[in-house]
Amino acid sequence: MSEHAGAPVVVGVDGSRAALDAARWAAGTAVRLDAPLLLAHTYPDEATFYNGTAMMIDAQFIQELREDGNSMLDATTAAVLQDHPGLAVERDVRSGAAASHLIELSRAARIVALGAQGAGAVTDYLLGSTVLRTVNHAHSPVAVVRGAPATAAPDNRPIVVGVDGSQVSEKAVEEAFALASAFGVGLDVVHAWSGEKQHGLAHASKYVDWTAYEEGEKAVVSECLAGIRDEYPDVPVNEMTTQGVSADVLLRHATTAQLLVVGSHGRGKVLGALLGSVSQNLVHHAPCPVLVCRARQ
Repeated sequence: MSEHAGAPVVVGVDGSRAALDAARWAAGTAVRLDAPLLLAHTYPDEATFYNGTAMMIDAQFIQELREDGNSMLDATTAAVLQDHPGLAVERDVRSGAAASHLIELSRAARIVALGAQGAGAVTDYLLGSTVLRTVNHAHSPVAVVRGAPATAAPDNRPIVVGVDGSQVSEKAVEEAFALASAFGVGLDVVHAWSGEKQHGLAHASKYVDWTAYEEGEKAVVSECLAGIRDEYPDVPVNEMTTQGVSADVLLRHATTAQLLVVGSHGRGKVLGALLGSVSQNLVHHAPCPVLVCRARQ
């Protein structure tokens, strides 16, 4: 799409295994999108070390941190070029806060990718503050990558996109179609709807026309696909409308997907709100990379 012409796939690099996995995923994605890969590293500045007491950080120490960062990027560049020799790889090294750096780069990025577990993470199941802040405030879609990619390039498994009829959900659908077309794979469009237990209607369910209710939920998917499906005739689409809790349904589909695409928040959330509960659940627990989309600000 013209708005993305020349936009890089950005990946945060901090020397961790998770960051290398994210870089490999980002490199494969950049190749499919015919985009450059931009490796971003942030090293601490003097303010990072200030703890309320008189503390001097000498310039030599800061220079060593910068050199260490460039060494990390050298190693990462070598790894991704081994997989993709023709890939254009750029770098951006600066001091400060990593999340602020990535958010700034996201203004001109196609996608920003991050490892789910960085150098300072506690467990495989908790995301660091850099990841969460970036996902919440980036201007581009953000991919949270957990685990090594199955192959150096995107594989043949489908992409899954969760839809709920919201404006941000429509953005997720646009991104999912574009990526499915670029990857040459099918797209599973998944919508989960709540039943009587979730609505507190267990005792009144006999008065509800659940067949009509389900048809209305299927219409949500049809409306999300109206128009855009014709723009990507090369993408096989599988529509799925399922009764259940959204996060649980999407996590099940994620087990056989190469990528899960979702909006940053669903119906009932104001534009620009922080990550919704469903998206938060998915980026913490999905077994495949999760791409979180929001309307560009």
